[in-house]
Amino acid sequence: MEGYIVMIPKDFIKLYLNGEFVDSKSKEKFSLRNPKDNTLVVEGIPIADSEDVDLAVEHADEAFKAYSKFTAGQKTQCFHKLAAILEEQLIDILTLDSLTSGNPVSIIPTREKDYIKNTILYYSGWTDKQKGDYLPADDGFTKIVRHEPLGVCAAINPFNAPVATMIIKAAPALATGNVMIVKPSEKTPLGTLAIAPLFEQAGFPKGCIQVITGNGQTGALLSNHMKIRKISFTGSVSTGKKVQAAAAQSNLKRVTLELGGKSPAVVFEDCNLDNAINWTVHAILARSGQVCVAATRVYVQKSISKKFIDRYIERMKAAASDFGDPQDSSVKMGPLVDTDQLRRVKAMVDRGKGEAELVVGGVQHGETGCYMEPTVFLNPKVNAEIYQKEIFGPVSVLKTFETEEEVLKMANDTEYGLMSGVFTRDISRALRMSAGLETGVVGVNCVSYMNAQVPFGGMKQSGHGREFGEYALRAYTEPKTILINMNA
Repeated sequence: MEGYIVMIPKDFIKLYLNGEFVDSKSKEKFSLRNPKDNTLVVEGIPIADSEDVDLAVEHADEAFKAYSKFTAGQKTQCFHKLAAILEEQLIDILTLDSLTSGNPVSIIPTREKDYIKNTILYYSGWTDKQKGDYLPADDGFTKIVRHEPLGVCAAINPFNAPVATMIIKAAPALATGNVMIVKPSEKTPLGTLAIAPLFEQAGFPKGCIQVITGNGQTGALLSNHMKIRKISFTGSVSTGKKVQAAAAQSNLKRVTLELGGKSPAVVFEDCNLDNAINWTVHAILARSGQVCVAATRVYVQKSISKKFIDRYIERMKAAASDFGDPQDSSVKMGPLVDTDQLRRVKAMVDRGKGEAELVVGGVQHGETGCYMEPTVFLNPKVNAEIYQKEIFGPVSVLKTFETEEEVLKMANDTEYGLMSGVFTRDISRALRMSAGLETGVVGVNCVSYMNAQVPFGGMKQSGHGREFGEYALRAYTEPKTILINMNA
């Protein structure tokens, strides 16, 4: 693994509270395994209990008071210093995460590192731009609107891109003057724990960013806590509903939910075929299909269906040769995150064999580890599970269509609405489709792509609220109206 220095997992088996790694009050622990071969990575990761969560909130509340005294310029300096520190340490941190996520280290220098650093730099520019409103006293009252931070916020993050997701949530929270408690997935907590101390090194007050580990029980404690003012959750629809219910039943804390998708990619006959193939294949193979925006449903116009499908199948078959040790920098594809995920994906694929035509894969790759062959189904039944439900593995479904109206109806016939893509050279068609597709993000001649400058989030049961861009800032601020009686 030339060029990489792996941090030691056993150095990150404590909670990170108030600027220190500390033992949990809870005695419950769990262990982590490497999905490439199911070997033990580390034991003794704590499952934080109510006492731990209360302590984190107490420290966060004190940190919020200290951070409130920072000027916008001071906050920006902290962001810039954090970016500089990460320039030196981020590869090591993400390599540590690879030990339990199975994400190939090959994507770190080209994708992960720049993505994280650019998000930090983007939000560093927003610290002095939290402008409000002024309305004149034409009725005898001067009206002023301020946007104020919420205070103590929490993030519950997924296993597939834990450090990137942490930054996506923490950067706008800190830019608007909030503090945050982060709970990474119990499958991939190591990188989040490793990056946490760097915030203090960058100049943020201790307690501004804290990390507690645990499972769903710990997440429920955050969701129910009466002193946490906002929670941002990324994960499954079923868990997202529980988070929202708990938030409502506790203190009506603000909630942002990003709950996955079943993203359609619509390929028209006039598209750039090479471009469409490249984007749709990459969009299902990235992180072995464990991506919320993965293009899992590909609709191809009948006039080009044979040409497209033949080439798509060829690329998916060839991708099996890209599997290997995710800690080897020459390897492109890694395993699924753990045996539970592999078991779930295999079961859905097995049921799918009776609901659609299997043309590629459909089996576990090799006998060691959690590798799943890239898998393609053709022409599924309308109610097929593989067609309707999120699989979160390298499994796609292809279906043909003839008209815009037909494919729009098929693409929208789902409770998911996160991401979609349209491949065409016709700008009028692209605009019609982008207006008609019921997704929070629509790519034209691209798919499964996010940009930090513009909002990202879903419609329908893919969640609500937005991350990225200026829109994310309003999720972490409360408008306050000040009315001044000018006749007093």
